[in-house]
Amino acid sequence: MRRLALLALLLPLMVAPTQSAAAQAATLNCPVRVDPAAFASEARLGTLAEQQEAFGPRPTGSPAHADYIDWLEAEMAAIPGLQFSSLPYAIDRWDSLGTGLTVGGTAVPVAAPVPFSSSTGAGGVSAPLVHLAAGTNITAANAAGKIVVRDLPWTNVPNLLFYPPTLGYSMYDPGLTINLLGSESMEAPAATDADLKAAAAAGAVGVIEVSQLPHAQIQGMYAPYEGLPYGVPGAYVGADQGKQIKDALAAGQQVQATLTVNAAWTPTTTRTLLATLPGGSAQKIVVESHTDGMSPVWDNGPLTMIEMARYLSSLPVECRPRTVQFAFVTGHLYQHLTGPDVREGGAGQLAAQLDAEYDQGGVSSVVVVEHLGAKRYDAVARPNGLPGKQLVANPTLTELLMVPVSESTPLRELVKGHIQYWDVRRTAILKGLSAADLATVPRHCSFGGEGTPYNQHLLPVISPIAAPKTLFSPQFGAEAIDLPMMRKASLAFTDVVLDLGPMAQSAVAGDVTAMRQQRTSGTPGCA
Repeated sequence: MRRLALLALLLPLMVAPTQSAAAQAATLNCPVRVDPAAFASEARLGTLAEQQEAFGPRPTGSPAHADYIDWLEAEMAAIPGLQFSSLPYAIDRWDSLGTGLTVGGTAVPVAAPVPFSSSTGAGGVSAPLVHLAAGTNITAANAAGKIVVRDLPWTNVPNLLFYPPTLGYSMYDPGLTINLLGSESMEAPAATDADLKAAAAAGAVGVIEVSQLPHAQIQGMYAPYEGLPYGVPGAYVGADQGKQIKDALAAGQQVQATLTVNAAWTPTTTRTLLATLPGGSAQKIVVESHTDGMSPVWDNGPLTMIEMARYLSSLPVECRPRTVQFAFVTGHLYQHLTGPDVREGGAGQLAAQLDAEYDQGGVSSVVVVEHLGAKRYDAVARPNGLPGKQLVANPTLTELLMVPVSESTPLRELVKGHIQYWDVRRTAILKGLSAADLATVPRHCSFGGEGTPYNQHLLPVISPIAAPKTLFSPQFGAEAIDLPMMRKASLAFTDVVLDLGPMAQSAVAGDVTAMRQQRTSGTPGCA
């Protein structure tokens, strides 16, 4: 009890700024919260989203991606006080030159090639089809010399995982919109990675992945995105085309198909853009999001970062006790950015640099912003007996915003307070997005997205991310963003950065300090 009483006395001191910093801030009338009148309007965020969408899909290193980064730099350069640098990377970009499919001599529309597929050239490859249902291993016995037809799985995650005491720290759902006994589900094109690797090992000549969604909703889908070549060509087809293929196979006779994935690898460069706003000390708060993506909702974090930078730069430097660095990171869609042995993308490369600076006092924390204001789309049965499902926008709900926060109670309480103040509904503050492993540091290895490498490098990190069903398809544009909720989330996380400025580093770090010491003593990190 005496320990608890002592902790209750010390905790406010741990979170508070130093007396001199607090006094100075009070003298200057530094804001304790963002003034919404001084922050971007919904209309401004909508304009930015439309400008982003105009670049089209942005695979890593593509001309559209490079143009988008240049545009971001121009937007940031219009904000006074920022300093710029870049981290360049040389890659072999994968370019699709054309995809096609015929089954039994009849053309079948293809929604998209699997990125980084083996190229067939313009002539394609021809072989018999074989449908291998989910749960059936792809082996030489059933797939050698054939084109494998595979059904994409759907993942189901129980909602209870997002509540304490499992992965959850706190839940903000004042409308009670989440069914505790239900689950979140979405199609999982990431499973294609294992299918193509197994097919190549089995001697198959190609893979056709069948979605449960219609062609119009998955056209241009982009996943997986390892950045390494697969040994076979692969392509996605919609639910109607999948039924057409499986109906032909159901007749019991051999069905010949020709699959064309014409692609090329093009040497190019890509870059992470860094825009630094100096503060009262050189110790950095890093605000990060990636720049390569298929749709505005996939990487609308940079749009929030533009407006966050604009607001923070308007404050006197005395109201920014720490430097804020905005990192517009490349390589999210090219995870093996620096070679086959490291899978971290540009986020992992930056995380390693920040890890090296942390113990010298160069870094305070990392705030990653992704998928803010993602509208919820429900997967419902298609009308008139059509096969599969279709995505329909929910008129009232956004997707659950998951916010993993590293192991610091003051940091989690800080985020919780701002989420509730700005009414960012359907938000789960989490300990992580993987089961705890007490034998490793950190305990939770996954933060679900771009925040994961910073967490694994034992940096204090806040990492909001949603899992919209529309994520991988460019067919969903700016209309898939709920602008009022995006603005609320942008205000909340700008407030988080504002409060991180004077916050005592011991409170920011929490258990991260001890975990870094454990790592030095030999405790293993995440695999």
